Amino acid sequence: MATTAAAAPGGLARVAHEVKRPYVQVFAFLGLVTLIEVQIPSLGQTFHIPESWQVILLMSTAAVKAILVALYYMHLKYEPRILKLLPVAPLAFVVLLLVVLSTA
Repeated sequence: MATTAAAAPGGLARVAHEVKRPYVQVFAFLGLVTLIEVQIPSLGQTFHIPESWQVILLMSTAAVKAILVALYYMHLKYEPRILKLLPVAPLAFVVLLLVVLSTA
């Protein structure tokens, strides 16, 4: 199928246009989230946000960044569903570990 699209005049350009992968936009968003992460401790002191909420915010932004990197830069977004779900099982153990360590 790809060979027929590439063989047609302008076929490769058309295929590339159809498969838009927003790497630059994702990179910019990751940079924005990183700037927010860096500012969370100082904003926490300014607005008297408890440290526990700051940790939750930092973990949430880290999770968002990890998901974006996995989906776009590790190309999981374009993989079959089973490969997308493969990292979920180890993450469940990470969550379990965090819960056990936070209660100990």
